[in-house]
Amino acid sequence: MAISHALQPLLLLLLALFFLPAALGLGTFVNFTNCRVSYPYRRVNVTSIWIDPYPLPLREINRIKITAETNYNITLGKMILNTFSVPLVLNPVHDEFHLCRDHTVTTCPVTAVPMVINIPVVINGADHYVREYFAEILLIEELINQTMCVTFRYLVRDPEFSTGILAA
Repeated sequence: MAISHALQPLLLLLLALFFLPAALGLGTFVNFTNCRVSYPYRRVNVTSIWIDPYPLPLREINRIKITAETNYNITLGKMILNTFSVPLVLNPVHDEFHLCRDHTVTTCPVTAVPMVINIPVVINGADHYVREYFAEILLIEELINQTMCVTFRYLVRDPEFSTGILAA
């Protein structure tokens, strides 16, 4: 079945919008899921996750920018990052950051308005493929009160190997 000549430029434009940012290493928003928390009435609700550059390069300091909102003030807490490749669990990372002391949020204490959280991430290792990773980011207040939980998947590439092949 032939595509009409009028639809070909539109199809090329749509393909460029989806693949060009990843090919150039530009940032992108990723799909995410707000998961269950210990105290839903104190929930920090994530509204967006921005990764730049995308895919994330291995062995370099990168930041994952999370925009979230809450209805209460936060004065202390720690962010926990757990990430690893899927389906093979390669290059696992577990990091903890103090919310206010490590300049993780833009303003501290956090007031009941939208907030921006910057999570630094460095994934060590080497890989010949562009590989998918899974991440879980938590906010823990007062030792065990989990008030934020978000999970998402993202791509990681090795700058030394630029094959662009996605590993299965």
